Amino acid sequence: MTALAVVTAACGPAAPAAPAVRLARPDSGPAYVEVTGLSAATLASLAATPRTPEQWASILRVAVTADSPPVLGDYRVADGALRFTPAFPFDPGRPYAVRVHPAAAGDPEAPIIATLALPGSAATASTTVTAIYPSGDTLPENLLRLYVHFSAPMGQSSGVDHVALLDPAGNVVEGAFLPLDYEFWDTDRQRFTVFLDPGRVKRGILPNRQSGRALKQGGRYTLVVKTTWRDENGLPLKEEFRKTFTAGPADMQPLDTAGWRITPPHRAVETAPAGQAPLVVSFPKPLDHGLLMRALGVRRDGTPIEGEARLEAGETRWTFTPRAPWAPGTYELVALSILEDPAGNQIGRAFEVDNFDTVDKSPEPKTIAMPFAVGR
Repeated sequence: MTALAVVTAACGPAAPAAPAVRLARPDSGPAYVEVTGLSAATLASLAATPRTPEQWASILRVAVTADSPPVLGDYRVADGALRFTPAFPFDPGRPYAVRVHPAAAGDPEAPIIATLALPGSAATASTTVTAIYPSGDTLPENLLRLYVHFSAPMGQSSGVDHVALLDPAGNVVEGAFLPLDYEFWDTDRQRFTVFLDPGRVKRGILPNRQSGRALKQGGRYTLVVKTTWRDENGLPLKEEFRKTFTAGPADMQPLDTAGWRITPPHRAVETAPAGQAPLVVSFPKPLDHGLLMRALGVRRDGTPIEGEARLEAGETRWTFTPRAPWAPGTYELVALSILEDPAGNQIGRAFEVDNFDTVDKSPEPKTIAMPFAVGR
């Protein structure tokens, strides 16, 4: 086992036995933070008394920064020490703010404040931002979310600490983003969803009345992705990424499938190799990039058709090429009710509903089926 850092509280002549904190990396299993030097009575109390995560954090707090929420994880007494193992492994090369407060556990020793980190990789930074969606140059002032795509898997930390929204004067728009963490990564950790605070986006509720929307119609804004964001190897991004856009009028209209233009592959069997010309669906306005890739599909006789979907024209056109050749007959374009535009408007329901309580909470989304035919 390798101890990567040790910080000891100053407490006079008893210093050798004083509490100390270190970040330890065992030969197998994840690294953990360990506090040694606590009294036997304190350790016995810690082992015997159930505590909430908040109560544990008052004794041993591990966070990305001194001001950010504590990292979630497991607390336990083992080998004469208090240990904290994070729910997700520590990112190599990323510093963590640690505070030990023995008095919260009944131990009179002085607090310990430390910054601990696993070694970073010696490799050269190479991960970059490959795209940000919505991809358009004009976005609604009631924009609800953005997707940041990376060229390689990223670390476990939240991205909110590494993005900034600049106003037309180049100043940071404070409180623009919802401070949420790792649960908004995709499974490959190559796409992070950044949410603008919906309380500020939605009219009539307290955050909106107090601060207004982060985006104002007509303003020219810049989303900055900083190089401080680290990849899975603990390396910072190779370069900063900026997306500049204009805030357009608020979009408060629900999605209406009647306005979609479905162009079936009528001549697919005759003109395309193996009958694999794409189905093309055009929308009157951009739709949500992430949801389009999982809330729209094709089926025949109730059976989903496998194939490749692509987005084009600033998320206003969806194409679908089947894996197997089209067969003449009737198919259905299937849209799930969770499909949204960038402002959170769904099919038949605008985001600006009277109350959040009116949102459909059923476990399964509704399905909207639109038939089309493939000719001979």
